[in-house]
Amino acid sequence: QPQNQRNTPASSNMITPAQAFLLSTAGNSAMCVSLPRKQVTDIYLNGSQIQDNSEADAGWRFFGLAGGAACAAVYLADKNINNADDRKILNGAIAANAIGNAALFVQHKFMEDHVKPELRWLNLGMQAGVAGLAVKALLDKK
Repeated sequence: QPQNQRNTPASSNMITPAQAFLLSTAGNSAMCVSLPRKQVTDIYLNGSQIQDNSEADAGWRFFGLAGGAACAAVYLADKNINNADDRKILNGAIAANAIGNAALFVQHKFMEDHVKPELRWLNLGMQAGVAGLAVKALLDKK
């Protein structure tokens, strides 16, 4: 069966939870590692945050590195899993991660106070979509 249909019914053309995770995480991770923090914050934040914050910059870079490693791990797991139990574990981990990310975008004070609303809701929607795909894959009968 083609890789892009492993986690969905044969009649569906949806992307897999792993593909959704990769799409939602890889770009953010690369941006956090490679771009100057000011350039990113000008796009993403509303300007009320501390402008020169080495702690936030370090956290930004660590997120980027961890996200990159997570993308590599999810890609390899998705490519090499060949039994339903392991697939459920992967989809459960993707769902839990995306639900946690969505919750942070909704409830974390920094997100509420400093992230531009349109980018906050865009990221929330993206994470809700990833979670939805993963939960759907968990509930589908194989």
